[in-house]
Amino acid sequence: MVEAQEEQSALRLGLLGEFRLLVDGLDCRPRSRKACGLLAYLALAAGRSASRERLADLLWSDRGSEQARGSLRQALAELRGGHAVLGAALDISRDAVRYARGHPVCDIEEICDAAEQRDGARLAHVLETTGDQFLADCSGLSPAFDEWLVAERVRQHDRVLAFVLDALPAMTGSARPVHIQAIVRALDRLDPWNETIARLGMQADHSAGDFASLHRRYRALVAGLTEEFQADPSAETQMLYRQLCASNEVAPAASAALAAVVPAAAPVTMPPTIFIGDIGALGTQSNIEELAAIITDDLRTALARHRELRVLSLEASDAARVEQACAKALAAYMLTGRVRQVGEELRVNLQIGNIHTSTIAWSEQIMIDLADMAGAIDHVVARAAGAVFPTIERDIAQALSHDLGTRDDVMLYAEARRLAGRGHHLEDVRAGAEILEDLVARDPHHVGARMLLARMYNTDYWQSAAGHDVPTLRARALELNQEAAALDPADAVIQLRLAWCHLRQGNWLRAERGFRQAMKALPFDADTLNVCAFGLCHLGEADLAEPLMQRAFLLNPFPTPDYHADYATIAMFRDDPEVAEEHFEASGEQGLQYLALRLANLARLPDDSVTRGQVRTAFEAAFCKAWQPERKAVLDDVLDWTAYTFPLRQEKHRALVREGVSAALGSGWHA
Repeated sequence: MVEAQEEQSALRLGLLGEFRLLVDGLDCRPRSRKACGLLAYLALAAGRSASRERLADLLWSDRGSEQARGSLRQALAELRGGHAVLGAALDISRDAVRYARGHPVCDIEEICDAAEQRDGARLAHVLETTGDQFLADCSGLSPAFDEWLVAERVRQHDRVLAFVLDALPAMTGSARPVHIQAIVRALDRLDPWNETIARLGMQADHSAGDFASLHRRYRALVAGLTEEFQADPSAETQMLYRQLCASNEVAPAASAALAAVVPAAAPVTMPPTIFIGDIGALGTQSNIEELAAIITDDLRTALARHRELRVLSLEASDAARVEQACAKALAAYMLTGRVRQVGEELRVNLQIGNIHTSTIAWSEQIMIDLADMAGAIDHVVARAAGAVFPTIERDIAQALSHDLGTRDDVMLYAEARRLAGRGHHLEDVRAGAEILEDLVARDPHHVGARMLLARMYNTDYWQSAAGHDVPTLRARALELNQEAAALDPADAVIQLRLAWCHLRQGNWLRAERGFRQAMKALPFDADTLNVCAFGLCHLGEADLAEPLMQRAFLLNPFPTPDYHADYATIAMFRDDPEVAEEHFEASGEQGLQYLALRLANLARLPDDSVTRGQVRTAFEAAFCKAWQPERKAVLDDVLDWTAYTFPLRQEKHRALVREGVSAALGSGWHA
């Protein structure tokens, strides 16, 4: 009895995806597709048994009865003789065929059993090793089998979803977040755009601290619902997303480009201004007022480092002076909050309000861990300080006047930032660059304009706007960086931009030193952390870059699409091509650089001809548009471009890009 049970347990059927038959882990799939269909049907039939007449009618319904029975006899003979374990597992009589001593292990039964047992690790493992569609390669065996298959696909699909969705809420408190995330990924494949699954996934991402995946998941849901159903996520889903991300809505798309750069004007507008009010305290805890005061002081210190903001140091009681200081600001904000005792817990409620419009632009509630007071304070300060500039920049982008003729230098710089950072069209980016060049020419002390231009010229801008005339723009980027450093040599962001120049020149140690210094100097600036993470990834430090990028997602309540594309690159170099493709897809980025990286990543995944074809077409169009020589470009030109474009320190990463792009385009590729 024991030996028979061991023999039976050595046989495993995979029914989700293409049919699989494993004996002791080895692939023993029959050559005949109808034999595969027979084994699958028996595994799901009542009693794991079926009459010979039923099997013949099901699998050979397009033949006469005598011929069908003969074909069944031949198929059964092949199965019994194909493998000893399989032959022993089948009990074949004159009238029926059944699995002897029970039935083989089946992936669908494993899924349902693991879900019933609330075994997150086993459930995640089984789901990760299955496909999406029930018996994906068994269509067309016969008309009767096809009819059964259509109905069974719906039934088994719904069965798996029902078991897993019933188990997930109870498992979220006991199973590891990484297992919950894997389970939800599998459910996403089985039922895309299911909001119940999306909400469970967002909660799992939040529990795992995977804020990149949280934002990616919501972005993909919004895009899918819009494309498939012309609908928005439900109010419940949107509310959960806001609660988990402490945001009010998704960042808006960029609007049309400027028609022209306006003439020079005397600056009458002040930069965006924020007043940090005293954090209030409410409760009986002996140290609650001291805690509130520490948070207030640390917030002021953290935000005072931000070059793009005016941070007021006035007292809250001097309302007239606050109003006067904010009167000419491009936008004025107040960061306020309160530490509140609720039973034995302490909660910090924070909000950023637009003084001019009297609206709340951002808010969040944070729990204080009394066992780790110092860590809790740092967390509160990080979330608030990290949210300030993304919130203000987003709010300003929405509110900028359409009357371009009255804009002064401060307003023009804000508009250039909006166009450069959020523009989806080449015209937007060019208009932003023209504004910045004009500001640099008029104001020799405008550090911000120089830094933003240097970033554009040293990264994506030239790929679309200037073809392959790279040296000129990179030289211009270095010149702008050096001018800015001469104006303010201690500024961490300037040193960060110089680090990218060193990276492109192959000065690895100087580049890494610059990235690490910027991380230390601006630990609450999400954009800085993003740039540092992307730079460290190029240096081969992808494992260090990943948590840094997660922190950028945590701190920025409105991450832009390039966050996902940068995270995808990091995942790609961490040998996680599936996660990388998820984030490339979520980003929607069409820059030549990201398209090349995505092509290389897709080469490591199972063939998806539709996606690969779309990405390849987009890459070819962008590359040919940027190509300047009169002769047609060939594959070697593309490979030369990748070598020049991606300053990767490790040869294995250079090879990954080079070989992936080569495989995607083919050796005979030409424009």
